[in-house]
Amino acid sequence: MKLGRVQSKHDSRTLHLADYVTIASLPTPPPMEMLETTTTWPMLANNQFNCCTSAAAGHMVHHWTAANQQGVFLTDADIIRAHAHLTRNRLMDCVSMLSALKYWRKTGIGKHRVHSFVKAQEQKADELRGIIHLFGSAYVGLDLPKFALAGVPTGWPAIPWSIPATVSPDDAAPQLDNGHCVTAVGYGDDGVYVVTWGALKTMSWDFFNRYNVELYAVLSTDWVCGNKVSPSGFDMTSLGRDLSLVQASPSPATNCLNGSQTS
Repeated sequence: MKLGRVQSKHDSRTLHLADYVTIASLPTPPPMEMLETTTTWPMLANNQFNCCTSAAAGHMVHHWTAANQQGVFLTDADIIRAHAHLTRNRLMDCVSMLSALKYWRKTGIGKHRVHSFVKAQEQKADELRGIIHLFGSAYVGLDLPKFALAGVPTGWPAIPWSIPATVSPDDAAPQLDNGHCVTAVGYGDDGVYVVTWGALKTMSWDFFNRYNVELYAVLSTDWVCGNKVSPSGFDMTSLGRDLSLVQASPSPATNCLNGSQTS
């Protein structure tokens, strides 16, 4: 299994979720949510290359489309093509989540482009639950500890990512060199349900609160247009206005949010 996420550089043009929706002001998300229950997920080349930022995007596409009864699986070739573009064909190089998101919006991954993305407050369980409830999934960045990568035991997907009581402080410390990106597709009392390395895995809330370092909400027509509605409580008018100020050209998905699908 490979990793592939480097720390994102600050970009003043990045939009923030709090500017468009206050999670606390919305109806409380259900205590548990899992909209689509695929049990077999593709690795999407993250066992060959450090392409987790693109692989996580591919898993989000599948989750959105499956929830809308389409069920599109991107391929290893789709992910490798995107990662090769982002790294200038240095496939073992790592990529920031922000760079991958910009590429996903402007160019597309596996012919799927997103409308927009907004940064949320990391290590905030209520924001993560709100993002999954409103946007269908979340784009999650982690600095994994040593113990999370210490071997792959039999039945690994069924073993939750949690912090053992007996782990040493050194093995439990977040590691900048262990940057990873995963897709959060649900949540419950026991934690966050994430897709990584071809498996659906539970991440405990304690694990999320300690190792989550980046969190994004991603708005896609695979999610919104499939249901013919916009996420409730999201200020689409203000978002469109601000996007026009920071984008060189409007996203082709914009008209979809006003009721008409574009190619």
